[in-house]
Amino acid sequence: MANLPDTTFNPEVFHVSADLVFVQMAAETADEVVGRLSDIFIVQGYVKPSYKRSALEREETCPTGLPTPGLGTAIPHGGVEHTLKPGIAIATLTRPVEFGELGNPTNRVKVSIVFLLSVTQPEVQVYLLQAIMNVYKDEASLRRLYAATDPEDIVQQVNAALAHSKIPRST
Repeated sequence: MANLPDTTFNPEVFHVSADLVFVQMAAETADEVVGRLSDIFIVQGYVKPSYKRSALEREETCPTGLPTPGLGTAIPHGGVEHTLKPGIAIATLTRPVEFGELGNPTNRVKVSIVFLLSVTQPEVQVYLLQAIMNVYKDEASLRRLYAATDPEDIVQQVNAALAHSKIPRST
């Protein structure tokens, strides 16, 4: 990995904000969720228009569904060459949507929470993926996040949960 300075998670660097959060999104498919979250990234200038296709294609070939305790999660992302600035878009879903399982693509995971990442450096992407997976191994944390009805509450929960994660600075 590149020699990046190690720092704790910084929500101002990763732009975890309420305007990137969908509470109780209604969707039928993983592609619909990834597409809608990608669209908000595009509109707000986080990614290039090509990001959406990159994220959808990547999810097809290397799915990101995680059978986390109680509520499945997914952490899709497009290629760094399609990103303009780092951010995390989040959706809680009105009902679970099937994603392929990370590391076992023939398995399906019913996902209720999706974190779409926009990261400008591949090394940072790996750290951020690991941080999210480590933080949300806990069923109670996932249920609190899913139960939130206010985007600001979700932002606060995610920022607090990731606050002690070591993630290299993204530039």
